[in-house]
Amino acid sequence: MTPANKDSLFGSKRQAPSAKASQFDSTVKEILASEQAIRERKTTRLRELRLEREASQPEPEPKTKSKRKAPKTSGTGETGSDE
Repeated sequence: MTPANKDSLFGSKRQAPSAKASQFDSTVKEILASEQAIRERKTTRLRELRLEREASQPEPEPKTKSKRKAPKTSGTGETGSDE
């Protein structure tokens, strides 16, 4: 059995910064790709449900314009004369 030293106890030597960065980049890209796929599946599912619901609902009747009412008066009974 080999004697215990820091290399055998604590694993391999340090990675180069570029190796860490490339590993980090690939991990981030994997996470982003999986999130994008989940988002696209959810959007597709919700779109299908919305279209199905719209197809099952009856066509709304066109709204007719309501006749305009006369403007309201202040209701104080005054005619505006100062007598």
